[in-house]
Amino acid sequence: MALIACPECGHQVSTLARSCPSCGAPVAAAPADAPPRREPVVTAGLLGKVVAAIAWLVVPWVVRLVAFVAGIVMLIVMFATAR
Repeated sequence: MALIACPECGHQVSTLARSCPSCGAPVAAAPADAPPRREPVVTAGLLGKVVAAIAWLVVPWVVRLVAFVAGIVMLIVMFATAR
């Protein structure tokens, strides 16, 4: 990726950009011999959906486990201190 000057405003623009972010003027297209850009397989949207699904399935079990362990500890303390 190289930087070129925008033909309209002169700001630095990436050669991969389709238009200047400053003024919106179109920038020359990438050379024809350049390999096409591939989209990533794992995107932020897909990753967010996977994390949400895992959290939706796992969080209730973790909460129940913590409550169960807290109840057991409370029973142990209650029986240990009662004489």
